[in-house]
Amino acid sequence: MDKMFAYLDECGAYGFNFSTKSNSTKFIVVAVLVKETDVDSVKNALSIIREEEFSGEEIKSNRIKGNQERRIKILNRVLHLPFNILALVVDKKSLFADSGIYKSKKTFYKFINQLIYKELRASYQNIRIITDKVGEHEFADEFTKYVKEYRQPISLFDEEEFDVVDSKSENAVQLADLIAGTLSYVYEDNKKKTVPANIDYKKMLDKKLLSIKFFPQSYDENLFEHLEGDDSYNKEIVLIAYRKAAEFIKANDSSEDEDIRRQVFTLNYLLFRFKYNNLRRYIPTKELMSALNRSGYSPMSEQAFRNKVFGKLRDEGIIISSSPKGYKLPSTEREICDYYQHVGSVVLPMIHRLQICNDLLKLSSADNTDYLQKGEFSGLQAVVNAIKEVEHK
Repeated sequence: MDKMFAYLDECGAYGFNFSTKSNSTKFIVVAVLVKETDVDSVKNALSIIREEEFSGEEIKSNRIKGNQERRIKILNRVLHLPFNILALVVDKKSLFADSGIYKSKKTFYKFINQLIYKELRASYQNIRIITDKVGEHEFADEFTKYVKEYRQPISLFDEEEFDVVDSKSENAVQLADLIAGTLSYVYEDNKKKTVPANIDYKKMLDKKLLSIKFFPQSYDENLFEHLEGDDSYNKEIVLIAYRKAAEFIKANDSSEDEDIRRQVFTLNYLLFRFKYNNLRRYIPTKELMSALNRSGYSPMSEQAFRNKVFGKLRDEGIIISSSPKGYKLPSTEREICDYYQHVGSVVLPMIHRLQICNDLLKLSSADNTDYLQKGEFSGLQAVVNAIKEVEHK
């Protein structure tokens, strides 16, 4: 697996007095993920943007503030670069019910460090984590201490490096600052009210977002609301599909097996698109394979991808709809039927051809041998007989 560079920065701070507008309700951590082969091109492009848009000063969200037109202009320049985003959004208002987490700054930061570090280490076997200079940000300081104390390889084949840099000389960390600040205009209570209705930062970032993790998680947060107005929406289907997917991810999040890691990554991708894409559309196979490749997983053929990822997930009882348009977690009866029809379109013609072959061999052989009656094919014989019964009704 190619080495992944993860550049971290955050937006928000510790503090739970929400009576003042200066105290954020969200704490957002962003990891900008760049494959080793793309690091130089990303840094060089950001240097140009830094000179032209920030007069050579740091690329920082606070330098843009509420100038939405300027933010959009800069985002449009950076979003074509080869990087992806992993983000963690902590809702500080909801932490009061979670005993202990908010009681001290050190405990708060340590808990967030655990969440983001675990996510990075579970997703990438070969990773270099780069964060801002110790002392400039309290979160960065605590994150550095946490990694040095708790870092350990998941397997003998893992490689991990950790660097602390001065963000003034590291453009990719500045990019993480820009993305974290932009996400604050999506999720921060006071900031998002200032964004005009025709501006959708979440949609702009969508293609770069591999995953957004929320803490605390809520079962019903946007997930079980049907956004398309389709009368065939079935909440029971959504609930069972979500639960099975979440159970698999939790059980296999730290697996050392690369195929299982691919399955977890793909399932996370489907969950993310399902939960935060209003259209809840089918995801094309090529998009899923491209996302895996961008995240450092070794390329594989489309057939191998279908077998080793979706075939194995379905073997584990994960409910995934598929059609010629791609794959998705189902939310409607129609999407379940899409999967059944897809299976039928593949299986039934194969059974029909098998039946033709078997009938020809039976007619042509001297002793009218019926190969389906041989013991090892009893299952196929039962399927053929069942289809014959249906056809002759």
